[in-house]
Amino acid sequence: MLLLIAYQAIAWLYSSWPMRLKRFPFISTFVSGIASLLIFFSGYILISPKQNIIEIPVSIIILLVIGYTLSLPIKDFKDIEGDKEDGVFTIPVVFGEYWGKIIVGSGIFFSFLLSVILLRESDLFWWALIFGGISFWMIVKMKKNSSQGIINYRNIFWWLIGDISFYGIILVKLVFL
Repeated sequence: MLLLIAYQAIAWLYSSWPMRLKRFPFISTFVSGIASLLIFFSGYILISPKQNIIEIPVSIIILLVIGYTLSLPIKDFKDIEGDKEDGVFTIPVVFGEYWGKIIVGSGIFFSFLLSVILLRESDLFWWALIFGGISFWMIVKMKKNSSQGIINYRNIFWWLIGDISFYGIILVKLVFL
């Protein structure tokens, strides 16, 4: 219950005045990353035999917070014009569409490489490089709408989930099996 209350408090700080943290790039995605981590904690508590989060390694928590913070700006490409009008300074609004793609794609690529460092698994390096490179490429090549290309602002999430899932399968196989 406390995790749900904390999540709701974070959602309120993110969206509502006077804080409305979604107006600030990097701060907004960090706050969203913390909220996403709370969802992860809730799921972990449900399946954990001891029903607590104490057993989660700190390196995993750090990886998730950084990964969420660097990856969540992908959602901001869908409404660049609306964010400009509302005074919400997302990465695509501040840096423009082209450089926003480069920055967000680089952040996601870095998240893949960070998994190698934080999990201390050098066998993952080439896999992280390959799947991180694919994610970067998909983000840079995504188009505004579906008539311009197969990967667009509305479906990039699903393409990235597929890429991350394949990497996750390899990660689990190498690290845990």
